[in-house]
Amino acid sequence: MNDKSKSDIINLRRSQLTRAAYNVVAQKGYYEFTIRDIAREAGLSTGLVHYYFKNKKDLLLNLLKEINRNMLVILNRNISKADDPREKLNIFMTQAFDLVKNEKDYFYIVIDFWTQVNKSERMKLANSKLFKSYRDEITKILQEGIAKGFFTKMDVDYTAAVIISIIQGLIIQYVIDTNAFNYDDYTQKVIKHINDLVSKKK
Repeated sequence: MNDKSKSDIINLRRSQLTRAAYNVVAQKGYYEFTIRDIAREAGLSTGLVHYYFKNKKDLLLNLLKEINRNMLVILNRNISKADDPREKLNIFMTQAFDLVKNEKDYFYIVIDFWTQVNKSERMKLANSKLFKSYRDEITKILQEGIAKGFFTKMDVDYTAAVIISIIQGLIIQYVIDTNAFNYDDYTQKVIKHINDLVSKKK
């Protein structure tokens, strides 16, 4: 077997195990699952899980990184189709809010990971990178909007942090209590509010 074939198999197995970890953690939570659960979900032996990942924490860190990578790939693919920064901002917000409907398990997993930030420096760093990637994407859109004259001058770093806080805060409240408010109605109001916040006044 040549090096490329070996690399392809390794990537396939790691991807297979990461997807299995996603499903298992979503069902059982961060603290309750075992390597045996991952192996069973993937249809592989526990020995193979340990071959590709040093331990449970290594597997979970890979899962968090993979989630982040996939989210950004999908987001960037859709944003790249738009030229207008106002449209890009709306795409970002709409995709973030729609994620609850399309991938609700994602938020259960991420919330579980947040509980580890004061116990693991590696998990804290992975979570920090996740939030930074969101802020960086919004910052780029805001800077482009200001440069093109669509958005008002602002502290873009602060505004990006506020926008992410509003989006994440609403999503978390809804994930915890789906009956707290009309989600579709509130998300549309938030999108309008953020657009009003950044748009240049005529």
